[in-house]
Amino acid sequence: MNDYSISALVLQDVVKGGKSLDKCLEKQTPIVSQICFGSLRNYFLYSKIIEKLLRKPINKKHSDLFNLLIAGLYSIDNLKKPAHACVNESVEAGSFLGKSWAKNLINAVLRNYLRKKTVLTEAAKQASLEAETNHPEWLVSLMKKDWENWRYVVDANNKKGPMTLRINQQRITRLDYQKMLEATQIQSKAGLFCEEALTLDEARNVDMLPGFAEGLVSVQDEGAQIAVSFMNLSPGLKILDACAAPGGKTCHILETYPDSDLISVDKSGERLRLLHDNLKRLSLNAKILNSDLEDFEPKQKFDRILLDAPCSATGVIRRHPDIKLLRNPDDIGKLAIQQEKLIEHSFNLLAEGGELLYVTCSVLKMENDSVVKKFISENSDAEIKKINLLNISGKLQFSRTKLGVQLFPTPEYHDGFYYSSILRKPK
Repeated sequence: MNDYSISALVLQDVVKGGKSLDKCLEKQTPIVSQICFGSLRNYFLYSKIIEKLLRKPINKKHSDLFNLLIAGLYSIDNLKKPAHACVNESVEAGSFLGKSWAKNLINAVLRNYLRKKTVLTEAAKQASLEAETNHPEWLVSLMKKDWENWRYVVDANNKKGPMTLRINQQRITRLDYQKMLEATQIQSKAGLFCEEALTLDEARNVDMLPGFAEGLVSVQDEGAQIAVSFMNLSPGLKILDACAAPGGKTCHILETYPDSDLISVDKSGERLRLLHDNLKRLSLNAKILNSDLEDFEPKQKFDRILLDAPCSATGVIRRHPDIKLLRNPDDIGKLAIQQEKLIEHSFNLLAEGGELLYVTCSVLKMENDSVVKKFISENSDAEIKKINLLNISGKLQFSRTKLGVQLFPTPEYHDGFYYSSILRKPK
C-alpha cells in the first residue's frame, strides 16, 4: 500500500461508509491526513471535473477508484512533489486496490487534468453551484436564505483553520508563554479578543508545544474561548456545564474561577474520559456525571448553565470537511427538535435570576435563532439578555440578531459559533 491507496480507502470509508474522518485518520500518517482533508474540502469540485474527464461513469462497486482519482487531483494541485510523481504513485495505488485493469484509466484522467486543469476547473464551477462552492447545494441554499455574506462563510469553510491555544492564566501569562514558543522557533500572534488566546503560524502536534503536558496551555478555538466571558461569571456561583465533553469550556471556567461550584454532565463515557484527562493535565477538579442531560434531575438549581448543544457543526466545516458529505437536509430539523428539548430541560434547572448560555457551532438559523425564538415564545419567565460585545465587536466577524450573536468562521482566526443568553426572570 502507498499513501494514495490508503487515502482512497479512507475517503471510501467516509463517503460511502459514513464514518468520521477523524476516526478514520487516528492511526494514519500526516501525508495521508493532508490528502484526505484536502480531498474532502474540494470533493464537489474534483468530482465534477472527474465526471468530465471520464468517457463513462465509474461503476459504484468501484467507488474506491473514483476516490483514488479525487486524491490524485488534490495531490497534483497541493503536494510538494512533482506532478508526474503524483500521477505515477496514483497509478501504482490502483494495483494496491486490486484494480490493475484501471492503470491506463488513472493515468489518462490525471494527465488530462494536468494539461487542461484551468479550463476544466472554470467549466466545472460555471456548470455547478456545488462545484463552485465545494458545498452540497442544500446547505448553500440554507446559508443563502440565512445570510447575505454566505459566500464569505463557504469560502472560509474551504480553507484550513488556524491552530489556536488557550493559555492557562493560573499558571503563566500570555506574553511569557509566547516567549517560550519563540525559544522553540514557534511563531504566534495574540488572539483577536480573548486575553488567553494565541494563534500559531501553523498547526503543530501538541507534543511540540512547551509545557503542554504540564498544563500551561490547551488547544481551543477563540470562538469557543469567548463563551466564558459571555457567561457573566463571578465567584461563588453554582454552574452547570451541560453536554460538557471533551471539556474545553469546563476547563476554561475552572482556569478563570478555580473555586467554582461546577458540575459537568455528558452522556458519552468515551468523551468524558477526554474530560478527565484534560482536568488531570491541567490540575483542575470538577464534579463529572455520565448522564443524558434529559435524565439529569439534581436537587439544586444553578446560577449559570452552559448548554453547548449537539448541532450540525456547520460553523467548523473547515476542521471537519466530512460534514459536507455526512450531513443531509433532514438532519437539521431533527437536530433542532433535539435542541428544543435540551434547552427546555436546561432552563428548568436554572435558578431565578440565573442565566443560560445556549451555544452551537452552527451557522444555520434553524438551529440557532429559531430554536431560541420558539423557546422564548413558549416560556413567559424567560427573556433574552443582550450579550455584551463592548471592546470586541470591531474585531469579530459576526451578526447580532434580536436573540443572540452569530460568529462566522474567519480565514485567520475564529470558527463559526452561535451564542444566546437567556435569563430566568425573578418572580
